[in-house]
Amino acid sequence: MKKLKFIFPISLFLFGILFSCTQYYKDVDDEADITAIKEHYDQYLLYINTDKFDLFISLWADDATRMEPGTPAIVGKENIRAHFTDLFGLFNHKMVMIGEAEVQVSGDRAFAFGTVTLSSTPKEGGETIQTDIKWLDGLKRQADGSWKIYVDCINFHPTWTNEANPAELLKTQKQSSPY
Repeated sequence: MKKLKFIFPISLFLFGILFSCTQYYKDVDDEADITAIKEHYDQYLLYINTDKFDLFISLWADDATRMEPGTPAIVGKENIRAHFTDLFGLFNHKMVMIGEAEVQVSGDRAFAFGTVTLSSTPKEGGETIQTDIKWLDGLKRQADGSWKIYVDCINFHPTWTNEANPAELLKTQKQSSPY
């Protein structure tokens, strides 16, 4: 009986230490979120490449911000809509992701980054404009569990040329990738 009186408090003490040091986190499935965000960017490319402007705009949070080099930030989904209206109206676009988007999730926020090449051909005819872009996005989980672009930063890739061929860039990227 004396052993039991002695073992019980020690066991209770050890049990308390074990579970008091454990942090409990909301049950988050980061892999499912990463997959959902990558699908989000698949839709982004699809909507640009198929000229589905309203669906493209639906990928943005209402309070989103777009930042481009040399221009003031564009704040709010409706201002982002106005910014892209002419680009969608005047050009046919072909956007290709170079490699795979890198995604990290932390609770209800995430970030993603990658590189793309964008070919824009005037709808009324003319020369295609090639733009190579590095991008970094902050995403925010919405009340329905979906992810929306919250902050979108782009910069033009300094080492690619305007004559870059998206298919060749993709081959080169895959060949030189350490992954």
